[in-house]
Amino acid sequence: MVTFKLIEKYEEKLVYWYYPEGNEEKRPGTIVVNRLKEEIEFTELAEDDWEREIPAGEINELIESINQMKCENGETDFLSLVTEPEHDIWYGNHAI
Repeated sequence: MVTFKLIEKYEEKLVYWYYPEGNEEKRPGTIVVNRLKEEIEFTELAEDDWEREIPAGEINELIESINQMKCENGETDFLSLVTEPEHDIWYGNHAI
């Protein structure tokens, strides 16, 4: 669970604080929403949040398992393998 608080509101942007697990006793993370460009940026991670790069090989192992299950079920809409790693922010990505 993630709790949000709208901190600043301007015509061009919104600034939110987010709290992992709703714990407002720890330092919040900051999310800026650019309303004009329709972009979201994490400017600071919350104290209890973390980020990591997920290697393409790890993602592809999951994709291959999903495709195998689809094949066993007679489905043909298989997922494509990836070539690039994926950047993940644990609570932050779940927040947006």
